[in-house]
Amino acid sequence: MSHNEQLAERYIASWNETDPLRRRMLIENVYAERIAYVDPMVQSKGWEAIDATIAAVQGMFPGHRFSLGGAVDAHHDTMRFTWHLTAPGSQEPLVIGFDVATVEDGRIREVYGFLDRVPAMP
Repeated sequence: MSHNEQLAERYIASWNETDPLRRRMLIENVYAERIAYVDPMVQSKGWEAIDATIAAVQGMFPGHRFSLGGAVDAHHDTMRFTWHLTAPGSQEPLVIGFDVATVEDGRIREVYGFLDRVPAMP
């Protein structure tokens, strides 16, 4: 497994970690201190903000799990990958997204997230 594949796996693990202390350790290991994260729903800067963003998503989708949706593609300091968010006991993803991330000194410094499939709001 390449460094970028490992980094993407740890990135996904940070979104799945529900224990606040373990999640914070993952965040500090995976993301640059001045991480900039943006998707259609939120814009976050720094470890505190990304931690709050992850906690909020976990609150909106309790028990759901993120997973990589395919191979990680990378060149230079940039990688892209598809991810799935799946409900407990389901095989079909509820949400499908695509992230582009830049890497600096082995950690993610920027993430640009796109939502390809989201559930309809009641």
